[in-house]
Amino acid sequence: MNIIPNSNTVLNSNFHNFSFSDVVFRFKEYSKELTRQSIIECLETIDNKYFKSKLWKRTHKNHGFKERTLLTSVGVITFKRRYYIALDKSQGTDNFFYVDNLLGIHKYSRLSIDAIIELTKVATEVNSSYAARKALIDTEVSRQTVSNILQNYKIVDQDLPRIDEIIEKYNESKETIYIELDEAHCNLQEKQANSKRSKNIIANLALLHTGHSSKTLASKRKELENKHYFGGLNADTSLFADRIYDYILKRFKANEIKYIFVSGDGAKWINSFASNLRNCFREYNIRIIQVLDKFHLRKRLTSIFSGNKDMINFFFSNLKTLDENQFKIIARYFYENNPDHKLNPIIFNSHVRYICNNFKYIKNQLHPKYKTSCSMEGHVSHVLASRLTSRPKGFKRTTLENLIQLLVMRANLHELTIQDILEWKKPIQEIKKVRSIAANKMYKKFYDFNIELAIKESNNTKVKDFIHKLTSPKWLYS
Repeated sequence: MNIIPNSNTVLNSNFHNFSFSDVVFRFKEYSKELTRQSIIECLETIDNKYFKSKLWKRTHKNHGFKERTLLTSVGVITFKRRYYIALDKSQGTDNFFYVDNLLGIHKYSRLSIDAIIELTKVATEVNSSYAARKALIDTEVSRQTVSNILQNYKIVDQDLPRIDEIIEKYNESKETIYIELDEAHCNLQEKQANSKRSKNIIANLALLHTGHSSKTLASKRKELENKHYFGGLNADTSLFADRIYDYILKRFKANEIKYIFVSGDGAKWINSFASNLRNCFREYNIRIIQVLDKFHLRKRLTSIFSGNKDMINFFFSNLKTLDENQFKIIARYFYENNPDHKLNPIIFNSHVRYICNNFKYIKNQLHPKYKTSCSMEGHVSHVLASRLTSRPKGFKRTTLENLIQLLVMRANLHELTIQDILEWKKPIQEIKKVRSIAANKMYKKFYDFNIELAIKESNNTKVKDFIHKLTSPKWLYS
């Protein structure tokens, strides 16, 4: 097959009337049509070769051609292929299309796998509406089609991604590892059960790295070395810590790691994560040191001291000797002697309390091995927030959970493959729950007893009541 286009065929008119841009545009349009025709010709060639081989004659008969239309990443293609009917189905043979079976074209599927991949990629970067219009060449689908694709993926099973974590290198030697944590607040379409903020949910993001790259230390725009992201929707901190622990053991030599710094904004889930990570590494001689990031610290100090740079600089220059009580006195003195202070007393006290509660984490910024300050706000903005919170709209929970994993994989430079799509389309096997028997089920007593004890005459009312309940219970528990 000659795939080189004839210039006269493409231009099909007097070339003197064309500009260079017109020539490029015509060849571009021709190449798209040529691609589609080449695919159709390839499918028909495969079908004809199988028909001529006569391998089907013993078990099937040819029932003629049937037409099939598919939406692909290069546009709509319509092709014909032969349908073979089984002569005797009792022998375990079925009717089939040879081309469909050979190339894995699913029955009743309107979209090809390559089209699904392109729609997923664009919907991950921008939104479903744009992906529906622009992802496929010369073809548009509905926004609902793209939403259904994202919703029907089964990327997560039991709070863990179904695809194994990417390990860029194995057994690297590093003394210090940094883990930065933050979250994006996303909107849900449906109401959550047992939640005050019914349509708001946290998307967790973690960044693991080994500090600034030596190549960019002298540059203003420093790059982080050995970056890897982890994400989850309202993640269980225990499982989140286990995932990162498993990654660290595969990626680095655990016996050479001395320090792991966990930095963030001091949220409860970050404190819980740091505690769980310590439990993971309890058998190793590794120090897990939690640090409050400078962005949130400076933000609170700016509010407490009304943007007074002298007071903020005084705090940082004397951080080594300051303690919580001294900071309270300084902050209170400044507040009382500045009647034009912007904060009301309630907010002021909450900011002071925030810093005092995290004072030991703030002081960890002075650790000699902590050489790379936390930059997680920017990472959350680029990886999650730019897609999930940039517009005032809500997501279905399943769609949001899948989008978070897709965004994290994109940040980790993972290219979507056909195997990924096929894996996510497989149903998740439900684990049968063992029927549990309530431990606090109560049974009426069928006998009575009375025990005389001197302690029952105690002057301590609580002790007396407790002993009385033990010796003369109204109910017995099993």
